[in-house]
Amino acid sequence: MAQAEWIKLGTKNCKFVNGEVELFEKRVYPVGLMNKGGEEYRVLDRKCSAGYQCTHMEDPCVWVDQEGDGRLYNH
Repeated sequence: MAQAEWIKLGTKNCKFVNGEVELFEKRVYPVGLMNKGGEEYRVLDRKCSAGYQCTHMEDPCVWVDQEGDGRLYNH
């Protein structure tokens, strides 16, 4: 079984929301025998703390989840 969690990568000044936002990655860490390739983790998703404000934009940045509402969840 693998363990998945959201990791904060840092902050940046966003021109779309005219303010500072936090950037996150959802990482999966292999456990036990599954880690045969020597990988530390795999990235499943990336999100921004203000993604919900940009989902309606015609050309949002790459941190906006097109299929979701942009909010961050811990699962």
